[in-house]
Formats: sequence, C-alpha cells, structure tokens
Amino acid sequence: MTTKHNSLRCLRHFLPRTLLAMAFMLPLAAPAVAQPVEFRTAVDLALRHSGTILAANADRARAAARYREAKDAYYPTVIFGSGLGYSVGMPVAIAGQAPSLFNLTHTQTLFNLATVEAIKAAHSDSLAAGLDYTDKSDQVLLDAALLYIELDSTTQRLAAATVQKQASDHALYIAQQREKEGLGSHLDSKRAELDSARVEARLAELETARDVAREKLSRVIGRPAATLETVSTSIPDAPALPGADDLASVALATSTSVKVADERVKAAKLRAKSEHRMKLPSVDFAGQFAEFTQFNNYAQYYKEYSPHNYSFGLNIRIPVLNLSQNAAAAVADAEALRAEADAQLLRDQVAAEAVRAQHTVSQLQTAAKVARLEYEVAQAEIDGVELQVQNGKANARDQEMARAGVASHRVTLLQTQFEFLRAQLQLLRQTGELRSWALGK
Repeated sequence: MTTKHNSLRCLRHFLPRTLLAMAFMLPLAAPAVAQPVEFRTAVDLALRHSGTILAANADRARAAARYREAKDAYYPTVIFGSGLGYSVGMPVAIAGQAPSLFNLTHTQTLFNLATVEAIKAAHSDSLAAGLDYTDKSDQVLLDAALLYIELDSTTQRLAAATVQKQASDHALYIAQQREKEGLGSHLDSKRAELDSARVEARLAELETARDVAREKLSRVIGRPAATLETVSTSIPDAPALPGADDLASVALATSTSVKVADERVKAAKLRAKSEHRMKLPSVDFAGQFAEFTQFNNYAQYYKEYSPHNYSFGLNIRIPVLNLSQNAAAAVADAEALRAEADAQLLRDQVAAEAVRAQHTVSQLQTAAKVARLEYEVAQAEIDGVELQVQNGKANARDQEMARAGVASHRVTLLQTQFEFLRAQLQLLRQTGELRSWALGK
C-alpha cells in the first residue's frame, strides 16, 4: 500500500509538469504553415521595406529643404536678443553691439543676382532628387519582380527535375535488372547510372537556387523565408515587346537616370553662374531696435540720450577685389564641365544598353520558341516509344528514359522562359513602362 501510495503521489506531482511541457513543445514541433504571397503584394511590400527607397526619400526631403532655405533669403530674418551688461565710463560694444536691455534686428535681401542663381540651382537639385527617388524605386521594383519570378520559376523547375529524377531512377533500376537477367549490357547500366547522377546534381543546384532566391525575397519584402511561397497565377502576363525601331531614342527620352543627370548638369551650371555673380553688387535692407538702460552711462556721454533707439537702412556691397572668389568661380566651372561630361557618358551608356537589350530579347524569344518546340516534340515521342514497347521494339527502360527526357526539356523550357521574361522586364525598365506592368497602374 505504501509503494502504491508513493507511486500515485509521484504521478500527481510530475503529471501536471509533463503535460505543461508537452503543451509548450507542441507549437514548436508543429510544421510551419505556408504563406502564399501574390506578385503585386510582394512588389508593394518591397517598395515599402526598401532601405534604398528610404535613403532616396531622405535625399529628396533634404534637397527640398535646401531649396526652401535658398528661396527664403528674400524673406525678412528677425532676431531678438539682449546685450545686457554694466558700463564703467563710456559704454563700448559687447560682441559688436552696444549694451542694451534688449534688441531686435531684422535683415532682408533686396537685390542679389548670385542668390537668384543659387535659388535656381537649388530648385534643379530638388527636381533631380525627386527624379532620382523615382529611378531608385523603379530599380527596387525590378529587383523584387525578378526575385519573385525567379523563385517561382525555380520552384517549378525543381518539381520538373524531381519527376525527371524519379524516371531516371526507374530507368536505372530496369537497366540493372536487365543486366542481371542477361538481357542488357553493363554499359547500359552505367549510362543509366550516369543519367541519374546528372539529374541528382541538377536537383541539388536547383534546391540551392530556390533557397537563395527565397531568402533574398524574404529579406526584400519582410516575410519569413521558411513559409514564403509564390503564386504563379498572380504573375502578370509577359509584356508586349516594344515596337519602336529606334529604341535608343525612346530610352533616352524616357530614362529617368538621364533626366536626373540633365537636372544635375543644369544645377551645376547655375551654381557656377552664382559664383561668378558673387562679384556683382548686392543690396540688403537691415534695421535694429535697442532699448538702452541708465546704468550704462549713456546720459553722461551723449547729449541727446533716448532709451528707445531704432536704426534702419540699406546695406550696399560692391566687391572690388576678391581673388578667393575668382578661384571659387573657376572651381564651379570645372564641376559644371565634369557634370556635363558624366551626363553624356550616361546617355551613351543608356542608348547602347537599350540596343543590346532589344537584341537580347529577340534572341531569347527565339531560344524560348526552340525550347518550347523541343518540349512538345519530346512529349509527342512518348507515344511513339509506348507503341514500340507494345511491338517489342523497345523496353520499359526506353519508356522511362523518354519520360525523363520530357521532364528535362520542361526544366530547360522554364529556364529559357525566365531568362526571356527577365530580359523583357529589363527592357521595360529602360523604356519607362515597368511600373505600369508590375503594378497595373
């Protein structure tokens, strides 16, 4: 009875803890639930989570603030302060101002040709930053779209390669059995083993490519890689090929990066013009009110003393000799020339890339057509092999090899179709039509 009582007491002591531990471990042991993400949802998430876009947006805000800073030079600047202090003898200036209970100073630019050009340059910089934001968001959109399509294509290729592996393994088994029965040669078995090993290597390569693409996409859209799945039907249909003969001119006219470069050239030239105009006269309006105190001894040294004092007028500056400013203007001229040269190099690059992309798309279109026809021919040959098997002119190994061939051609077809679509999207990126295709806007 004592032993039984102790056993029951131990059971009552440990059972709740065991059940609690099991309840805690069950969610950890449960398999991760797949979370399919549609194409346009993934692209939208990428645009929201991209650090590149956040940085470009910060640059855009900074350029807009600098434009406001330059433009506000024509608005009055008012400063309230105090020069409170004690005087012994005649009051002298403290930090450039007479001692006072408080003072109010205001300044405003009335005429300054250098400031006018600086405002125009800041405006061009702001426009360039806005265009650069658009250009970088388009690049993020392209990268996310290609990652999504690559993951989807690689997943489909992996499924086709798995079917090929099953057929290759079955063909290897049949070849080995025929060799044992004396109906086949050792060379046939080795060839079947080689085919199976090649498919196994392809499977390993595709698994690596799939996992890498999934990890990259998960980082881009902010979703866990373990549960991330694509939805093939959500990918928009392949875009129509551009029909323009002179695609280089179209790319130059629509390229956002070219527009950014042009605005930066304009801004550099305006800054150089502003530096040159720093040598011209300028006029500011300024004024100051000061409230003086008795303990600064003003009444003892000034005949007409008044505690309330206000002065205003024009501040006219006429530069006569400023060698440093001449050097600054020369530097600005050189920077403008450099910006113009960089813009020309970019235009040449965009034009060449557009022509190259156009020919690449045409070549891959032909390659995709060939791969599709090879796949269709391989499918049609299966019926012929089955008929030969029925007539005794072929064996089961030949039938499995034909099935493996169909799966292999499907893998090639999917790979070629992905490369063709990637080239199309890169061409759309250059012609400015990518966003409307990807987002349906």
